Amino acid sequence: MPALILMYHDLSETPTAVPPEHRPYVLAPAVFRRQAEAIVASGLPPLTVTQWCAPSRPPRALVLTFDDGHVSNYALTLPILLEYRLKATFFITAGVIGHGTTMGWDHIRALHAAGMEIGSHTVTHRPPSTLNDEELRYELIESRRILEDGLGAPVTAISSPTGFFNPRMRAIAREVGYHSLSFGQVGLAPDLGDPFSLNRVAVKHTTRRAEFEALLRFERRTIRRLRRQQLVRSFARTALGPSTYLRVRRFFTVRGAMP
Repeated sequence: MPALILMYHDLSETPTAVPPEHRPYVLAPAVFRRQAEAIVASGLPPLTVTQWCAPSRPPRALVLTFDDGHVSNYALTLPILLEYRLKATFFITAGVIGHGTTMGWDHIRALHAAGMEIGSHTVTHRPPSTLNDEELRYELIESRRILEDGLGAPVTAISSPTGFFNPRMRAIAREVGYHSLSFGQVGLAPDLGDPFSLNRVAVKHTTRRAEFEALLRFERRTIRRLRRQQLVRSFARTALGPSTYLRVRRFFTVRGAMP
């Protein structure tokens, strides 16, 4: 049976104060709390990415992941996870730890001490599709080194940043010693599938309660609809290229015309 791997980013008490280009990925804590309640009610066992990839695991599971390393992951997300006894994997952009609104080492270590998994989200968060093999290898090796040195613990999971995936990242992640690679292609993670091709479903501020609960039921119709929407965005990314696509996306999200 498959796993549902959900991809989150930040929480904010005032989502409307978040820059418009990032607002689609930001949830209010009250919304995330309701989702945590729905997860508990679903009966799905909550696992980290590495637990899901282990040989012994439940037949159907839920994996929560958080990308980037925003400070709200510690301040707002962690208390809710602990309250509902949920696990999560936090993918940290290693090159900006403690800068701006990202978590510092005390926050990251506290997540790890609370039983959460820490994974890599590369060093610089550059779109992987714009990087050659040498640059990808640096992003994967150096980010793990930084995180393992700071944690004093192994880091074996990585997620691909941005929507610009580079297929070569799979082979390089294996080569340099990771055990799994998560990315943003919509779908369920199949049992006995490739741990370096872990599909995830993004949870956004536009994700309504009924849709979220349908995901928890592994409703294929909902997954297919989200995948079709993603294919349209993927076509635009390929046609326009990273720089142009991001400019166009920023233009429309500022005007509230793009989810």
